[in-house]
Amino acid sequence: MYKYIIILAVILLYSCGSKTQTYVVGEEALNEAVYASGEVMPAEYYFLRTSSADRILRSLVKEGDTIKQGDVISVIGTSSENKQLDILTRQVILAQQNVSENSAQLNELQGRIRLARQKYKQDSLSAERYKELAEERAVSQREYEQAKLQAEGSRTEYKNLQLQYKTQKIQLEDRLLNAEQQLAVLKQSREGKVLTTPINGIVYRLYLEEGELVQPHEPVAMVGLQNQYKLELLVDERDINRIRVGQKVYFETDAYANQHFEAKIKKIISVLQRETRSFAVEAEVLSKELFYPKSSVEANILIRENAKVLVIPNEYLFPGDSVAVKHTDGTITKQKVSTGITAKRMTEITQGLNKGEVIVKPEQ
Repeated sequence: MYKYIIILAVILLYSCGSKTQTYVVGEEALNEAVYASGEVMPAEYYFLRTSSADRILRSLVKEGDTIKQGDVISVIGTSSENKQLDILTRQVILAQQNVSENSAQLNELQGRIRLARQKYKQDSLSAERYKELAEERAVSQREYEQAKLQAEGSRTEYKNLQLQYKTQKIQLEDRLLNAEQQLAVLKQSREGKVLTTPINGIVYRLYLEEGELVQPHEPVAMVGLQNQYKLELLVDERDINRIRVGQKVYFETDAYANQHFEAKIKKIISVLQRETRSFAVEAEVLSKELFYPKSSVEANILIRENAKVLVIPNEYLFPGDSVAVKHTDGTITKQKVSTGITAKRMTEITQGLNKGEVIVKPEQ
């Protein structure tokens, strides 16, 4: 944990004719900050992973490519699996066509049914006429019976074709259902093998090349937003209670030597990381430079800015937090004080001294 103080002025006084060094306590402008370290990342990013061990069959993008939501990044598996997927997909399409209104098989049967219905109607009318003629003895009973048998045969053919149509449609629907089930099973087994991007952005990293083996949950690619960044920082558990959303962050990264950039706290993840005894904090990067994801950063989270506080030089503080106060009559007494922030040169005094008092530097 690091804290720093920016001091605007220091006044050191020396007693006339004496080697004793004194200091007049005064107020100075102070910036207080909490140190944090971490890395810069895209404002939104994803590591695309697979759920099973397999090989990279195809990579459809290159690092740096611009991508849109839903674009395929990589395909995992073997060419035979993809061929099987293609075959089953075609089978489903064909089965859907066979049960649709434009089905060739069903349309052919419907045409035969229409012809059979017409023939049945015609034969039924003919049988009725022969019946009337037979009653009038204009035709023989045998001729009437033949006409009647022909009408019954036409009826049977019509009904058989209707039943055949229903049976054929059921069979085609069963074939479609079976094809869809097989396709669903294959797709489920291949779930996580066709990796698509969930956001618009760019491809930051491809971790494996075509033909290489990927292990379960191992990242295959990293995708994220372009030209929008955030800091992922770790703050010591002793300082986390001082961090608030909206606080300014000043940071630097090795990619830009001797340059300082600004960010703002956006999120505090209030779960302790036991390995580092720290808390994760995210900050929105406000600077417009082009940053490099996973670059390390060192940051100072501003807690107080330009606050007026009492400070004294570090060397004027006795062990145990006390000072030697020189009174107007020339006497010197030891005074207990409470301290705040300590920097390289100065220490904040929160209690025990007043502005304008004179303190004496301890003898070496």
